[in-house]
Formats: sequence, structure tokens, C-alpha cells
Amino acid sequence: MQNINVFVQVFLVITFEMWYDMKRKFLKICFIFIIIAATVGCKQKDEWELLVFPVEKEVELEMIIEDPVWPNVMRGIDFYNGKLVMMYDKNDRHIHFVDAYTGEELGSMLHKARGPGEIIIARKFFIDRETGTFSVYDFMSKKLLSGNIDSLYNGLSLYQVDENFGQGTYAVFPLQQGYFFCQSTYNAEPERRYSMKKNNGELVKYEGYPLDDFNLVHNIFSPHHMVFSRDRTKMVASPTYGMILEFFDLKIGIEKTKTRYFRKIYSKNDGSPDYPKSGVGMANVCGTDKYIYATHGEPDTDWSFNNIAIFDWEGNPVKIFRTKYKKLINICVDDEERFLYVVGEKEDGNRVLAKLDLTKH
Repeated sequence: MQNINVFVQVFLVITFEMWYDMKRKFLKICFIFIIIAATVGCKQKDEWELLVFPVEKEVELEMIIEDPVWPNVMRGIDFYNGKLVMMYDKNDRHIHFVDAYTGEELGSMLHKARGPGEIIIARKFFIDRETGTFSVYDFMSKKLLSGNIDSLYNGLSLYQVDENFGQGTYAVFPLQQGYFFCQSTYNAEPERRYSMKKNNGELVKYEGYPLDDFNLVHNIFSPHHMVFSRDRTKMVASPTYGMILEFFDLKIGIEKTKTRYFRKIYSKNDGSPDYPKSGVGMANVCGTDKYIYATHGEPDTDWSFNNIAIFDWEGNPVKIFRTKYKKLINICVDDEERFLYVVGEKEDGNRVLAKLDLTKH
């Protein structure tokens, strides 16, 4: 028993002396740890920015035509040479031309079939304003069709670009100098969200997803929107929910230049987005060399994206226009960046084609 007491006393003395000798070092280590933890915490917190637009206005859109006979699903819209080029399925046609000033339907082209110069289904199209080239990728038939848009309007067929873009390719956009930008589906190519290929099919570079979690990628980052500058040297991508903008330089490959975090994406236990808590950051997007235009929704709203948000290519908020529509379905901007065209839905459910004079706002 006496030996045990001696042992305990010795142990306590040694422990006390070690603590006393190392007190300053211990406190110093603790202090450094606290500083590091605080720094990391601040960095994570500071990544999220307050979404503030310097200009905020309520605007009235000028009606062009009310209650047009268009289907509920419209996959895209763009402006070219006084016409609105729209993609939706009607009467076994994919592409439809509408007069941008009167709303008059001018014609429908591109058969929905499997033959040469025809496509089964596509989600996006691209117009090269320098050459007048129209391109559309059929991800069912795995073929890219291209041709002069005026020839397409006059009823001529598109020609097929014979390139192997991969089984998981969802959309293809021709870039400059014979390069192609490819968007892939997560299920088919989880390591390649975007890829750039040469005109001989050679892979130049690819970009993956910012997350490894399947549910988050599939439910949040997979349904997203992207838009190119008109000179096709840069691109921005944003998930539908929250407000996260990813910017890419396309001049030398696919180089992510920055990410702007404005609104968090809240997810449920199953990984699906918690809407309406997250809100709709960007529902439809169009861009010029100067600005990015997007239909935008606030958090805790009933799937209403009835605002038009404008950003520059640094990701800075520029303006936001608030409309009285129930939702804005598609938007595009003319070549002079004077008018913004809108396919919208009113509170009574009727659709309209309208425009906003940007020079007045």
C-alpha cells in the first residue's frame, strides 16, 4: 500500500512539472489552433455573398401577341435577323420561326424523324451570328446537324457533322477553330460534366462536377443552365436552385476562372433540393459578350421565376427587373442588346410574347 502511495505521489509531481514546463507551449498551441479554426470558418462563411442588385425596378413589358398556340414545353429561344427562333415540338417539327415584331408564325422546319437531316429529340440549339450557322445535337441519334439558318428557314436540310461525341453526350456546341464543347449526362459520364474536343474527335480537356455525392450532383448540379458569350470564348453555368455561378474560359480549353456563391442550395435527407426554401436562381438564361440575362425567382415562392436578373461576366449583379407575370418561360436578347424578348405566363394561365426596351431601363 505504501509503495502505491509513493508511486501516485511521484506520478503527480512529474505530471505537475510537465504541465508547468509545457504550459506556455500548450497555450501557444491552443491559441494557434483557435486562430486557424476561426480563419477557416470565416473563409467558408465569406464565400457566400449577399445578392444585391445596384438597380432594382418594376417594369411593364410591351405585349407583342397574347395567347399564342405554343406547347407547355419550349426548349429554347433566340433572336436572329428580325426573327425569333424557337425550339418546341409541334406538328412533327422542332424549329419554328416567329416574326419578332408582330408575333406572326413564319414557318416550321426540321422534321422529327430518323432520316438524314432529321432529328428525334434535342434540348438545345446554337446560332453562330458571324457565319449564320445553325447547329443542333440529337442526343437520341447521337448526331450533330449543322447548316445555314437562312437555308433552314427556306426549307433546305441541314448536313450531318460526322463526329463521335460519346454515348453520354447531351448537347454539343461548335466553338471557334474547329473545336466542340460537349455537355454530358452524369449517369453516363460522371467524371465529365463538360468536355472540349477537336474536329477529329480528340479530347482536349474536360471538367468534372464540383461534388462527389451522387444525390447532390444528380438532383442539384445536374439540372442546370449554361450560356456562352456570343464570341464563344467564355461560359457560365448555374444550377436551377439557389444561386451559384461558375465561370469558364474557353479560349485554351475549359478553365474554371471563378465561382460566385450568392444563395445556398438546401437539400432534403434524400439529397433532393429543398424547394421553395432554396428558390430558383436561374430558370432560363441568355447571354451577350457584355451581360448575362436570367429569369430569377426568390426563395419561399411557389415556383415563380418572374424576375429578370442581369450580371456581368465577372459575376457582379447589375440590375433586376421585376414583372407582374406568374412566370417567365424563355428569354432572349436581340443583336443590338436593345430589346429583351420574353415568353411569359400571366396569372390567368394565358401565355404571351412580350418585349422589354433595355435602353429605357
